[in-house]
Amino acid sequence: MDSPAESDRVGTSISRRRFVEGTACAVVTLAGLPTDREARSAMPTPPTSRSAPPRSTLYTGNRDPLVPQRFVPLPLGAVRAGGWLRAQLDGWARGMSGTLDSLWADVGPENGWLGGGGDAWERGPYWADGLLPLAWLVESEALIAKSTRWVDAALDSRRSNGFFGPDVDRPQGGGRRPMPGADWWPRLVMLMVLEQHHDVTGDGRVLELLRDYFQFQLRELPTKPLGHYTFWGAERGGENLASIQWLYNRSGEAWLLDLADLVFRQTVDWTGRFTGNYDAWHGVNTAMGVKQPGVWYQQSGEQRYLDAVEAGLHHLMAAHGQVQGMFSGDEMLHGTDPAHGIETCAVVEYLHSLETLLPITGRVDHADRIERVAYNALPAALSPQFAGRHYYQSPNEIACSRGYRNFSTPYADATMVGQRTGYPCCTANLHQGWPKLVAHLWMATPDGGLAALVYGPCVVGARVGNGAEVRFTEDTTYPFEETVRLAYDGPAGATFPLELRIPTWAAGATAAVDGQPLPAPVPGTMLRVERSWRAGDRVTLTLPMPLKVSRWHEQSAAIERGPLVFALRRRERWAPVGGTAPYADYEITTDEPWNYGLLEEDLAAGETTFGLERLPVGDQPWMAEAAPVVLRARARRIAEWQPYGPATGPLPWSPGASSAVDEDVVLVPYGCTKIRIAEFPTIG
Repeated sequence: MDSPAESDRVGTSISRRRFVEGTACAVVTLAGLPTDREARSAMPTPPTSRSAPPRSTLYTGNRDPLVPQRFVPLPLGAVRAGGWLRAQLDGWARGMSGTLDSLWADVGPENGWLGGGGDAWERGPYWADGLLPLAWLVESEALIAKSTRWVDAALDSRRSNGFFGPDVDRPQGGGRRPMPGADWWPRLVMLMVLEQHHDVTGDGRVLELLRDYFQFQLRELPTKPLGHYTFWGAERGGENLASIQWLYNRSGEAWLLDLADLVFRQTVDWTGRFTGNYDAWHGVNTAMGVKQPGVWYQQSGEQRYLDAVEAGLHHLMAAHGQVQGMFSGDEMLHGTDPAHGIETCAVVEYLHSLETLLPITGRVDHADRIERVAYNALPAALSPQFAGRHYYQSPNEIACSRGYRNFSTPYADATMVGQRTGYPCCTANLHQGWPKLVAHLWMATPDGGLAALVYGPCVVGARVGNGAEVRFTEDTTYPFEETVRLAYDGPAGATFPLELRIPTWAAGATAAVDGQPLPAPVPGTMLRVERSWRAGDRVTLTLPMPLKVSRWHEQSAAIERGPLVFALRRRERWAPVGGTAPYADYEITTDEPWNYGLLEEDLAAGETTFGLERLPVGDQPWMAEAAPVVLRARARRIAEWQPYGPATGPLPWSPGASSAVDEDVVLVPYGCTKIRIAEFPTIG
């Protein structure tokens, strides 16, 4: 093995050759496009070198022959959350994320990954994949020690042949059904845990294990392919591919690219799926699969793989899209009806996929998608008391109660908030959501600068220019306010570019440095500020958030403001039906009517008809009673729109009619609600 850099704190070289930016999606011509399987056999060998701008030596990016990234992820810990965002990390650290091993035996001391006789499949790695970044971001010695136990156990399990992890005869879920411990899938999750550990500690044992394990895969995969034990390995092979490239960027060993090609060929054909082979896929697999063609693009250099990502994203939203930024999947993809659900696992995995694609492509609209999901679907999926989660959430939800709904895979308790309602995979997997978002708020640019890509209160510390260490403090309550204030702290005279994302919805955005206006930013682009910085320099970015109406299932209407979607606020009654508070299973109901339609004349008139009220942003803004932004609107009840079991009945086509009287209703951010209507029928 070549001598790798001592983690990203020193870094290896990166470059920028080509990338896709902006908001316009590449046009994909489906007619005559070869299938992914056909194209692989004729795939050219990537060139060994490329002409590129000067390479940075500050952080580890793609080595030749991989296509250079548009942005380079910063090591874990470079970005620290502040304000309400830090309160989410602290709450989960004190709550379920930090204590799950004492609440749930499946990730407790007897877990198979820790050498016990318990679950040996994905649950322990899932939890560690969120626990580890959370521990380091909140700087908790106790949680760091707890996550390090999982890392050490994985590292100590390495065999002489390169295999690692539990033995093959361990059960899944405390013996519910046998599961081969040699299954590739759970190891793909543990690889991500080890990579994060290396990024923050520089632990060389991680590189040794990955090298030996990938050599083991190179020997074994020809006869025991990714789908040999369970289909999860083949469906989710993009995770394996990304880890191989991660090691290649640190070691430079060419055989890893041969293994990457083998893994890509054994992974299901996501490129073919996204360019016309549409089917009712599993929602979580799809949330992971959307990044796979983009990850492979880095090695192939073929634009069609990026085109496939964009085609897939557009298809998912056109055929299955919902207003909170997700596609329905309960558990299979299930159309655009807002009464259908989406798994919490899918929410956090889709975020991770978008966070993976963003540095590869540099697309502003990927960052827009991240914010829409993170600031709507993510908090809606989680308990505001940091003690549970939904299995499924729905944009139109009138009762989180026991009862079967029209889901493709129904569970009687799937919409309730609890530790293990529905299926327990989300119990282990939810924890990566907030920490990985924080880690990807900022990234490095290949020319020694920094890029603010996703907005939220935080501090970033990084090396720029010729290696100067600088900090930007991001003072904002975004997404609840329009202004982002950046304060520079670093050596005077440090010269480097600062890039600021201008969201696609931010028409009329303005930016200034120390009160001096910058050229008018263009929505859907990165605003580049190049200067010699002085201590105390302040950048002010204002992103206007006018109310916007978007159209969804049956021409229903949704109200948006910046990255936030608004929903009908109802009085929520939380009733524990099992377990001990706060870690109980809760039914959530309301005694207030919900079957309202908005008035088309008000929607056409715009925000002048909606009263907007801004309130203080507390540590936990994601509760109906603490919503920092409130809208008041006129609405009428639609008598024909009635419940269908515990869910809403078929959504009336819009615009419709109602003879009911006008009523004033309150709308709050989607993520503040559990009982909600977010896709409204309209009255014409």
